[in-house]
Amino acid sequence: MHAALLLAAVLAFGDVTSRSSSIDGEAVRSALEMRAGDEARAWDLEIDDGTATGEVRVRLRRDDARIDRTFVLAGEDTDGRSRELAAALALVIEQHAEAHPAHVTARDRKAPSKGMPPQGWLTLGGRVAAGAPADPDGGATLRGGMLWGRRHVQPIAQLATVHARANELRIDGVRVGVGLAGGAAFESWWVGGAAIPQLSWLRARDRRTVDDVGLVTEITALAQWRGRGALVAMRLGVDVATPPVRARGTRDHLRLGAARFIAGIEVGFTLPLR
Repeated sequence: MHAALLLAAVLAFGDVTSRSSSIDGEAVRSALEMRAGDEARAWDLEIDDGTATGEVRVRLRRDDARIDRTFVLAGEDTDGRSRELAAALALVIEQHAEAHPAHVTARDRKAPSKGMPPQGWLTLGGRVAAGAPADPDGGATLRGGMLWGRRHVQPIAQLATVHARANELRIDGVRVGVGLAGGAAFESWWVGGAAIPQLSWLRARDRRTVDDVGLVTEITALAQWRGRGALVAMRLGVDVATPPVRARGTRDHLRLGAARFIAGIEVGFTLPLR
């Protein structure tokens, strides 16, 4: 219950956009929420680097006000500077509330988040899969997607290679598809689930070459971590293939069954879209 309340508070917080190389916007959001509480939730923040060392410029906006401030931060690392900035911003917000008490209404305090600006991402990694019988396969995966608004839904496009071996018998191929993921953001993490239908082309080689075309739907739990432009994604679930693949060679055979367990990990970067 405590974790659910904290998640709801984060999602209700105003938009924090950081273009500063020395500040973590998510860390500022979390620390400011702890310090200023309800008073902070109606404000949107834009953070940019200043002209001097350690200097940042912050623009605070809400429906009835706009405040521009410049701060010189003494923190030695990103987390320290982010907490220091959150403390300074909490003081600015409290001073504004004291000077304009008529403008601080229950509607302001409960105003829903406008969400984050659209943000794309691109990752490269690998996946492995196995079923019954095991007959493992694996390959490289290139994935891209986009988040926007309240960060509950993101489309995902995927291009992957497929490779399986049994002595002289080989299966190689590619998969391409587009799907949808749904979940929620919590500080630097996004956690949810995804379903990605993919068109699969496979080629089996041994005594002769056989091509196969089918549909594979990846259904996985998905976790993504974002930090300072970097992204790490992990997924775990099942591949559902139509039809199953059976390849026979001179001495061996490979079977990629209708349902196979799959695990994957990718690393990449985020792409601001505005």
